[in-house]
Amino acid sequence: MTASQSVLAERGLLRVVARKQSTANAPLNDGAVAYDVEINGHEVLKTFVSFGEAIQFMDMVSPTEGS
Repeated sequence: MTASQSVLAERGLLRVVARKQSTANAPLNDGAVAYDVEINGHEVLKTFVSFGEAIQFMDMVSPTEGS
């Protein structure tokens, strides 16, 4: 079963994607969401349980211009 996902933030080649986990992956937590930081939609660098943590990681790896 494939999980539905949506792009929440993009910066350069990086993006944060919210991925709804299927019930097979999270049987005790229906509708759980994971936040993946991906490179250009191909490779997942790291997965987080909150959007804030994913953004902090993206800020560390690819700071905004002027920071």
